[in-house]
Amino acid sequence: MFTHLLIWIFQFCLFIPKAYSFRTPKHDIAFYYKTHASVFLTNPDNHATSYGIYVAGKTIKMNIPKSVVNVSDILDWKVVNLIEDRLMFVHKNKPYILIYQQRIKKMNYSGELSDSIIAFGDNEALHVPTIFNPNLTKPVYKWNYIELLYFDDKNEKISVLRSLPWLKDDDWKFIKEWKMMDYIHFDNKLYLLIKRSISDEKNSNVTQEISIIQFCLDKGSELISSAVEVHFTRPEFITNQIIDLIFVFIFGPHETEYDRYQLHTTQLRPSNNTKIYDIYFLRDIVSLFAETAIECSSASDKSTLLRHYLRSEVGECKKTSHKSCSTMENIVPSRNVSDILTGRYVFYSLFDSRATLVQKIQFVTLPYPHLKRNILLHTNPIIYSAICEYHPAPAQCLNLGTINSHLLIISAQVNFYINKHPIGFFYVEKETNENLFIPIEVCSNLKTCTQCIIYGFYSDCIWSNSICVHDNQPKNKAVITVNNCFKVIAISPLVFNSSLPTRLTIQLDKPLIKDDQEQLVIQAGDNHCTDITTNEVFINCSLHLTKSGHFKIDVSLRSDRYADTVVISAVSTKKIYIVVSKSRYTISILFVIFSIFTIFLLITYTNYNKKHGNEFLEVKRSTRIMNIASKSMKSKKFSRSRKRSPSTTKIIVTIQSK
Repeated sequence: MFTHLLIWIFQFCLFIPKAYSFRTPKHDIAFYYKTHASVFLTNPDNHATSYGIYVAGKTIKMNIPKSVVNVSDILDWKVVNLIEDRLMFVHKNKPYILIYQQRIKKMNYSGELSDSIIAFGDNEALHVPTIFNPNLTKPVYKWNYIELLYFDDKNEKISVLRSLPWLKDDDWKFIKEWKMMDYIHFDNKLYLLIKRSISDEKNSNVTQEISIIQFCLDKGSELISSAVEVHFTRPEFITNQIIDLIFVFIFGPHETEYDRYQLHTTQLRPSNNTKIYDIYFLRDIVSLFAETAIECSSASDKSTLLRHYLRSEVGECKKTSHKSCSTMENIVPSRNVSDILTGRYVFYSLFDSRATLVQKIQFVTLPYPHLKRNILLHTNPIIYSAICEYHPAPAQCLNLGTINSHLLIISAQVNFYINKHPIGFFYVEKETNENLFIPIEVCSNLKTCTQCIIYGFYSDCIWSNSICVHDNQPKNKAVITVNNCFKVIAISPLVFNSSLPTRLTIQLDKPLIKDDQEQLVIQAGDNHCTDITTNEVFINCSLHLTKSGHFKIDVSLRSDRYADTVVISAVSTKKIYIVVSKSRYTISILFVIFSIFTIFLLITYTNYNKKHGNEFLEVKRSTRIMNIASKSMKSKKFSRSRKRSPSTTKIIVTIQSK
C-alpha cells in the first residue's frame, strides 16, 4: 500500500502543469537594483581575452578572441543566456549568436528590436520597443507596447511568448513616442520608466508624459499579466522636451522620507536651446501601485486602463476580487498621479556647471550593507565628467584631473561602462580600444567581520586587524568562512532523546551581530533548530529530532537576498548524542509524505485557476487533473491523451510557441 502511494504521487507529479518558466532572478549586490551591463572585464587593468558574462544573477567566464569582437563592441552586448558554446545577445538592435566563442551569426527575427532588453535567464527577455512616429504615419507592421521574447539557441530564431498589443488596429494614430528610459528591480518587482508622447485627436494636442510600469517577477512568463501603471505630466512638459530620464531610489538611511523616490530629468528648453535638470519625487511610489490595483478592482473612477487611456478613451475598470500581482480582467490598471507629486527641484548645481557638455547621466547604488550611491554625469571630453557621491549637499566628487591617463584629454568618442567585478567605472575609446578603469572602493564600507566575509568575499575583501580590506590574493574559502568571525565555545546538553527537553544552549566567543535581512541557521546533522533567540554570546533554540547519531553543532549566518554572498559558520568541537525512536521517525516520514501530497493538490488547483482565469493566456480547457489521477489509480498507468475543449476566453495577449 505504501509503495502504491509513492507511485501514485510520482505519477500525479507528471500532470502538474508548469505555471511559469523563468525563475525569479536573485541578483548580485552590485546589480541588485539594476543590471548595468551583461559583459565585464575580469582584469580591466591588464585585459587580454577574458570576459565575465552576467545574466539574471548568474555569472560565467569566457575567453573570446579579439579577432572575433572588439572590446568596445562586446561591452555593449545585451546577453540573454549563459550557454558558452551558443551565447545569444542583442547588439545595435540586432540579435546574434556566438558559436563556440569563434563565430558570430545573425539570428532570425521578423520584428525590430530596441536596446531596451531586460534578460531574465532561461532564454527569455523583456523587450520594450522604441516607437518614434512624430507624423503619426501607419507603420509597416504592428508593434507591441511590451513583449516577452524567447531566444531559441537551437533553431537560432526569436519568438514572442507574451505581449501587450494594440487595443485596436489604429493605435498608431495616437502614439508619437514610446521609449523605455530606465528601469529598476527590487523585492521581486520590476519598474520600467517610460517617456511617451500621445496625441489627442479630439482636442488636437500632444501630451508628453512620464510613465512607470510595475511587474511582479515571481509571475515568471506571465509577468505582463501583473502590470500596473502610473503616469504624470507637468506644465513645463508642454514646452520642454525630455531628453534624458533616470530612476534615483535612495535605500537605507536618508535625511528625509518625502524625497526617497526620485526621477531625474534632463530637459531641453527650445526657446533658448539650453538644458535644464529637473528632479521630481514621490513619497512612496511602491504603495501607489497597490492603491491603483485596488482602486481598479473596486471599479473606482480614479483608475482607468492603460491602452484605453493612450487612445483618450474611457477604460472602465471591472469590479473584481483583488489579488496581489494579478489584475484579472483589468488589463494594466492605470492612474494619473500628477496631483500627488510631492516636490520638484529646478536647480542642480552639479549639472548646471557642465550642462552643455553632459551626454548621459547614470545612477549607481549599492544596497545594504554598503549603502553607497553615486551619480555619474558623463561628458565629452571625459575630463569634465562628474563621478560624485549623491547627497543633498555638498557633492563629494572624484577629481579626474589627478588621474594620469591620455584618455582623459582626447576628444575622440569614448564609451562609459560599469564593470561588475572588479566593480568600477570603465572608459573605452571606440577606435583604439584604449581604456581607463576607475575602481569603486567597497571593502571599507563593511564595518564588521560578518559583513566583510558574507558580502565582501567575492569582492576580494578579508577581515584583517579588525578592519575590512581588499586583498586579491587566492583564498581558501573554508578557512575564511568557518570559525573565523565567531566560534562555538560551549554547548548543552550533550544528550537528546524524545523523553528529554530539546532546548539547546550555545555559547559563542563573542556576541553575534546580525541584521534583520540575515538568517541564523543552527543544526546538528539533519536535526534543525527553531525558535532561535540570542542574548549577547548565548543562543537558545528548540532542536527538532529527526535522525539519531553523534553530531557537531553548526551555527551559520547567511543572507539570501543577493546571489553573491557566502555563508559563514562556526562548528563545535564537541558532539551531541541524539536518539530518535523508530515510531517517531515513521510518523515524521508519513507526515512529510502527506505534506507533499497536500502541496501537490494546492499547486494543481492554483495552476488550474491561473490557466483558465488569466486573459493574458491563450489556453485550451483540459479535463480536470483529479479525474485523470483517479483513473490512473485504477489502471495503474495514465492515459497518453487528454480531451480538451476550446477556450471561450477572449485572447488579449499574443502568444507564439517556442
